[in-house]
Amino acid sequence: MNLGLKRYFRPIFRGIALPVRPTALVIGVAIIALVIGYVAGYVTPRPAGAPQTVTVTAPPTTVTQTVTAGAPGAKTVTVTHTVTQTVTSTVSITPPPPKKLRIAVIYVTPIEEPWNMALHQAMKWAEENLNIEYTYVEKVHEADVERVIRQYVAEGYKVIFPHSWGYNEVTRRIAKEFPDVLFCQGSGPVNVEWPPNVILYDYWIQDAAFVAGAVAGLLTKTNKIGVIAGYAVPDVNRLVNAFIAGAKHVNPKVEPVVTFIESWFDPEKAKEAAKAQIDAGVDMIYAERYGVFEAVKEAQEAGKKVYAFGNIVNQNDLAPNVVLGSVVWDLRPFVKYVVDMVRSGKVKGGIISWGMKEGWAKFVWNDELKSEVVPPDVASKIDEIVSDIMSGKIKVPIYEEWKPERWK
Repeated sequence: MNLGLKRYFRPIFRGIALPVRPTALVIGVAIIALVIGYVAGYVTPRPAGAPQTVTVTAPPTTVTQTVTAGAPGAKTVTVTHTVTQTVTSTVSITPPPPKKLRIAVIYVTPIEEPWNMALHQAMKWAEENLNIEYTYVEKVHEADVERVIRQYVAEGYKVIFPHSWGYNEVTRRIAKEFPDVLFCQGSGPVNVEWPPNVILYDYWIQDAAFVAGAVAGLLTKTNKIGVIAGYAVPDVNRLVNAFIAGAKHVNPKVEPVVTFIESWFDPEKAKEAAKAQIDAGVDMIYAERYGVFEAVKEAQEAGKKVYAFGNIVNQNDLAPNVVLGSVVWDLRPFVKYVVDMVRSGKVKGGIISWGMKEGWAKFVWNDELKSEVVPPDVASKIDEIVSDIMSGKIKVPIYEEWKPERWK
């Protein structure tokens, strides 16, 4: 455009407002392109919540406008603008939380029974920390467990814990019908074939039972130690034998007295069995079943120096003057393992036999009672035994049969 033409159009442009500024139009287009690109995945998002600065350069945009002056005899002029605009924006994208994993647990006895409480506590922890939805039913007889399992499957549960030895045959059979459901069977035989969608777990806490036995062997005054247990089945026998082995490890003179009450939950029967052992001279009792502490407390009130050990969960607070320590089954690492595996999509069955090194078997002192009745040299010896188990120097024996003659 020559100089004269520029002078002619300058007053015309001054008096006419363009309907859209070209640069504003391009910026709007670029921002829309940025958002669409981000949502569509053209821009790779960073981890949730991490701010990301993204620069988008819009393609050149041509804006054409025809301008006519209002004066008589004025000329009509077409003006073309070509604009390239770059837009930079910082955004934070927070994806929605993952869907809650629904887990159902079936218990054969009341929830307060220690075997149940160990898993219940771990599931409640997982609700708070692993974004799961936990439901359970208690006191389900072996004859009724198939109905309950099928009901949970029909409701869409993909992870089911039948938490009892007595359920294992039903679990093995039903798991074959529902290969897309993960069954976590709480105890069962290890010498049978399990479907690939079944994880067999058990309280492989014999390492901690060995430690409790060592405490009993070092502290007994009568050289008689006792165990009150449920049934003489493999998982229980592992603990009974490990407790005796620990006592014998530090005191070969100890004599074990073992009573099986033939019940998973009968506190009164366990109490009566413990009273009979105390009357026979036992002064250290491993309470594999619930109900022992009351008998020990009564013996203490009668002037006897008798103590007990809790089992599966930390029972130190249930009877703080009675329980020297507890053989603890911490199932939080296992529940996390299951949840992580299911969410990864790589589900694999098998037998879980973790121990102290994996963090689910622990001996937990009752610190207050320990300070009153455990000499420092005994405490140091126990620390040494724990260290030797962790390092592999001490290998705790695993005996799944109950043979009293083994310990004579």
